[in-house]
Amino acid sequence: MATCIFRSSMAFRLESFLATRRAVGGGNISTQKILRGIDSFLTGELKPGGAITREVWERWIKSMSGLSPGSQINRIGVFRQFCLYLSHFDPRTYVAHRSFVPRRTRPVPYIYTLSDVRKIMAAASRIGPRGSLRAAVVSTLVGLLYATGLRIGEALKLTIGDVDLKRNVLVIRETKFGKSRYVPLSSSAVRNLRAYLKQRSRSRFPASSSAPLFVNLKGTQPSQVWFTTIFLELARQVGVRGPKGQPGPRIHDLRHTFAVNRLLAWYREGDNLYAKLPLLATYLGHSTVTGTEHYLHATAELLESAGRRFHSHFGVPPVNKRENGKN
Repeated sequence: MATCIFRSSMAFRLESFLATRRAVGGGNISTQKILRGIDSFLTGELKPGGAITREVWERWIKSMSGLSPGSQINRIGVFRQFCLYLSHFDPRTYVAHRSFVPRRTRPVPYIYTLSDVRKIMAAASRIGPRGSLRAAVVSTLVGLLYATGLRIGEALKLTIGDVDLKRNVLVIRETKFGKSRYVPLSSSAVRNLRAYLKQRSRSRFPASSSAPLFVNLKGTQPSQVWFTTIFLELARQVGVRGPKGQPGPRIHDLRHTFAVNRLLAWYREGDNLYAKLPLLATYLGHSTVTGTEHYLHATAELLESAGRRFHSHFGVPPVNKRENGKN
């Protein structure tokens, strides 16, 4: 029998709530971590038989004052959902109104052009001595993120055994939502990976199936901070991003770019985009279609912008009725 991971007087309900979330694909590691934090807080707040009142909720909100806005939003959302669940069993439970939960403001995604990506990859290939594996790691990673829409963490965790170039797929294991999936590769992505693997082999790093695909100078998995720092510097060098300290295109926008390009391709083929969302959600590793829907907004804005550009260049000028009547 599984051991309960919670210790407060709400342990049973927290365990049941987590099991319910897992049953619908939402009980990921992040949710479990948040619930354990709530459990730790409630241990010092509630005695057996006690209820989560408004006062308890407000004290919990104050306990998060040192966290970032994004972290607070995540925790508030999970705690409110738990209180809503708990209120079915204990009507004394305080459930904050939905309007109390602050809304997450997403930065406007930057849609990289193929030219942008080629410039960044070319700049990456010039890192260090000619033909260095470090340059190949960065260049190949940039191209792979653009071609597949992988999360940067997923790409960095790939092992040699996760790359199947006979079937042209990657195996993405135990990702953000605790699920594994196959990601098909385009012919250009396969060519780039083959070339990288040959260069990696010449560098004589371990090549067992469990060895990291992308390596640093020590032969271990590079850190996300390391790659992010290099990527942003390269983006500045080629003019894709502004001076240091200014906001601009991010690594995660490569994932946005992939999603939007895929939706645009389906749109041009005359497909129903809403019917295609489950396919894109599965490919990207989202737990629900809801997480994929926001790409539709970026796609719609892109199409509208393209339409305005088309009409401004090729639109027929309006007929002046007064002049037309004189002729």
